[in-house]
Amino acid sequence: MTPLTKKLTDVAIAVALTLGVILVIVVSNGMLTSRSSYLQGFYVWLAFIQRPDIIGTMALTALVTTAYFVWNGSTRR
Repeated sequence: MTPLTKKLTDVAIAVALTLGVILVIVVSNGMLTSRSSYLQGFYVWLAFIQRPDIIGTMALTALVTTAYFVWNGSTRR
């Protein structure tokens, strides 16, 4: 696996973990505040993650963070 592929895999994992955390927060919030089922919270999460600006923001954040760590690792003393 090339270094670029490893870094892209790291970005994909970071985005997937972020989506998972958001799922837990939205479903828990829906169940605790409105006394609805977890399925309604899942539908809210699904509508949220289907927005391209949300996915783009998560991917851009993961890419910038990964690029920073690559750059910072190559400039250590």
